[in-house]
Amino acid sequence: MAIASGQTAAAAEPGLAPEAAQIREDELLLFAVDLGGLTIADTIAAYGDPDDPLVPFGELSRLLDLDIDVSPGDRRITGHVGEAQRALTVDLDTHLARVGGKAVDLAPGDVAATATDIFIRASAISKLLPITIKSDPEALLLRVTATETLPIQARLERIARLRDLRPDVGGTDKVMVVETPYRLWSMPAFDIALSSEHDTRAESEPRRYDVRIGADLLHMGFQGYFGSDDTGQPSVARFLFERHDVKGGLLGPLDATSVQVGDTFTPTLPIGPRSVGGRGFNFTTAPLEQASVFSRVDLRGELPIGYDVELYVNDVLRSGQRTPVEGRYEFLQVPLSRGLNVIRIVMYGPRGERSEQTRVVNVGGGQLEPGQTTFDFGVVQQDEPLLDLTGQASTASQGRWRVSGNVTRGFTEKLTVTAGAAYYPDDQGTDRGLLAVGARTSVKGFAVQADVASDSTGASGLGVGIAGQIGPLSIIGRHAEYRGGFVDEANPAIQLGRPMQRHSEISVDASVSPGGRSIPLAFRAQREVYDDTSTSLLAAARASSSFGTMLVSGGLDFRRDTDANGTSSDRLTGVLSGSTFAAYRWQLRAALDYTVVPDAKLTALSITADRALSERMALRFGVGHSFADSRTTLQAGANWRLRQGDLALSGDYATDSGDWRLGVQYAMGLVFDPFARRYVATRPGPAAGGNLAFQSFVDANGNGRFDPGEEPVAGLVVNGGERPATTTANGRAFLTGLGSQPTSQVQVGLDGVDDIFLKAPPQSVQFAPRAGGVTRVYYPLTPTAEVLARIVMRQEDGKEVGLSAVHLLLTRNGGEPIEATTEFDGSVAFEGLPAGDYTLTLDPDQAARLHMRLAAPVTFTVRADTGYMPDVRGEVVFEKADRG
Repeated sequence: MAIASGQTAAAAEPGLAPEAAQIREDELLLFAVDLGGLTIADTIAAYGDPDDPLVPFGELSRLLDLDIDVSPGDRRITGHVGEAQRALTVDLDTHLARVGGKAVDLAPGDVAATATDIFIRASAISKLLPITIKSDPEALLLRVTATETLPIQARLERIARLRDLRPDVGGTDKVMVVETPYRLWSMPAFDIALSSEHDTRAESEPRRYDVRIGADLLHMGFQGYFGSDDTGQPSVARFLFERHDVKGGLLGPLDATSVQVGDTFTPTLPIGPRSVGGRGFNFTTAPLEQASVFSRVDLRGELPIGYDVELYVNDVLRSGQRTPVEGRYEFLQVPLSRGLNVIRIVMYGPRGERSEQTRVVNVGGGQLEPGQTTFDFGVVQQDEPLLDLTGQASTASQGRWRVSGNVTRGFTEKLTVTAGAAYYPDDQGTDRGLLAVGARTSVKGFAVQADVASDSTGASGLGVGIAGQIGPLSIIGRHAEYRGGFVDEANPAIQLGRPMQRHSEISVDASVSPGGRSIPLAFRAQREVYDDTSTSLLAAARASSSFGTMLVSGGLDFRRDTDANGTSSDRLTGVLSGSTFAAYRWQLRAALDYTVVPDAKLTALSITADRALSERMALRFGVGHSFADSRTTLQAGANWRLRQGDLALSGDYATDSGDWRLGVQYAMGLVFDPFARRYVATRPGPAAGGNLAFQSFVDANGNGRFDPGEEPVAGLVVNGGERPATTTANGRAFLTGLGSQPTSQVQVGLDGVDDIFLKAPPQSVQFAPRAGGVTRVYYPLTPTAEVLARIVMRQEDGKEVGLSAVHLLLTRNGGEPIEATTEFDGSVAFEGLPAGDYTLTLDPDQAARLHMRLAAPVTFTVRADTGYMPDVRGEVVFEKADRG
């Protein structure tokens, strides 16, 4: 039967698949693949409809270990499937699809071809292979069920070892995992920043300092911060104890993944109270890198003096901040789109530094597996720091208690229920008690959410949401109704003292490819109706793209306010920004703000240029212009990287008034190097994020430890921090600026190692960085040898001949065997063998089936300084079968 349903192969034009499916980059879907509870692929790239996607047939066949050859160039699939080894043939040019000699009907939209693979729709694959595939868009998972025993299922133990599912097997990992347990105490790391300036426009000379501390204390991570006001007097202090574990297990039977005590924040409920800070504690049992598509996330982190930060979500610039709030940045109520969200926090320093932290959040419909339960709970004394240095109340609700908690449970694959409770003061100082319930489900591939809440004042709120994929568009819609002055702090449009009747919003994310250039787009719109019948309409559009070496971002913001009398006012503003490295020497950044409505005009322009003259000196130049008052400001600065820190001089001059400012800043980090056993001065950052002490060495005895007399290895390049570090003659490297997230990786470059007989661990090293912590990494390079074994049998005339296709097992010191099969001449090469005693044996199943044995045991020893080994020989003897 032809692939084009309803047509014969002869009727179709060769080389043409009528109405064939199309692979569109903007319809990319990333799924994990599950086979009988075993994850056989963390990510597979499919396309099209999330409920029935186009799946790469070649990649799937390799994952299932099938005897199938997929040739995209020839547009053909051939092979054998099933226990009966039925012949499989799919030819796109002749529109032929057969399994076991029987024609298979495949619709034109079921098949697509690219230069690298042939894609077949998930629902159609069951016509070709003895499997069924069920797509779970909420969990981003393809569930594969075998209808016949597959080859991979007969080799599950080997597959488990290859995919790191058995931690007792070494040498097959693709990632070297370094445990980072919390300790009773550790030597603290410090970040210190001092600044002073003279400004002709100010009555005094501002003087400020920031001090950050990070360490392990009482088996938790500790973070401290002290900051001053412009007079140099201490004004802000923060202390936080926290512990995270992606596997859970915290707080005993609660199995929490995160616990925080000190200056912390309460969790946000789906409707009602928002996340608010104060002294208290919180915990969650939810996965750390997973969120609901209907939730908004709060992003907070340390922001030193003189730094500014930008937020990118899926490569779209969403927001920025230049002034620290109590020494940190805050991006609150950030919306995410369905699927994988790549969040990038990009920080720019006064010395031209650029650092980036990346976080990947898997956003689903908020549904849990049946029987799975998660908790979120927090209690704080609102806006009250653990150590109050000012003694002054900043809000009407400061010092009042805020308690909020939420429990979520999956009842079926389609239904998840939530229940929440809170006691909190609103912004007018009125205490409110709140109860909320909600449900999450999916309908025809769309995630659906509903929440209802009522508080102690008699006010109530109802919120519903729907999210899904329509073609290339990822769409999220929300609507809420409020009665009795209900205060929904989770609504980002809430205004103090202005009760709201309803709130509606829609978010659309997409990616277009004009001329082959990918441009991610984001659109947000929301409408508010207040109790006095006045309304507000807000809309925002964002786009980003790379043009050569330049990253360009643009955005438009529209606002329409209509009062109770129907009078409206409109405002449309925009921003255009770009950044690039010119000639790989100058880091250039520019931003242009403008207004379109009510009047089309430019409002502000800023340009900065940074140039590193050497490893120790950099220059900064800038110009800013305000079109509203025709004011131009010129900036200049010089920065020196000293042995004990960074020194920056900066100044600016206003051309219209002649006012000028001159400032000086000194910043440094102090962190304890466990290998050198002393504090070392670094660039700023070791207290705000993780650090890594790296030791490479030749592991002569193969025990994985750096023992006395073993040789360090120089020349390895470790990438992952603010800048690469190269191991010195003592084999050591030290990295800072590794961020603070559940897991992180550094990459080890081995180009500096010349000895081909040194076997390195995986080049990706994974660990859990935390503020002020120093992770020790011992990187053993093991001396290895290469052995050529030859399996022969003796003919009747005494001549030895090589025996092919013999399955062999090579075992070291009783460990896991290495499997191999002899070539046509009976030879097989074993490479990368570490030091130890080895025994070569026949595969017992094949030996029993063919009634063969080795004439004598085959053993050999690999020493640390061996390199090439002499060939080894094994003679096979065939015995007569016992016929009884």
